[in-house]
Amino acid sequence: MKTFAELNFPGRLIAVEGLDGSGKSTQIYLLKRWLEAEGIKVYFSSWNSSELVKSATSKGKSASCSRRRRSA
Repeated sequence: MKTFAELNFPGRLIAVEGLDGSGKSTQIYLLKRWLEAEGIKVYFSSWNSSELVKSATSKGKSASCSRRRRSA
């Protein structure tokens, strides 16, 4: 099986996974800034694998934000 580079496809896909609050957004932001400073064009896209995952993620984030607001 050939790699994307061997097939001459431009660009790269970088996937970032992790738990809520693990710093994914911060790392993505820093990587994007560094790549752009190096003159590399960056396209950011958010993606969830299914409506079930998207729904569960949204509910979890809402609950987590609510708990943080109450404890502050």
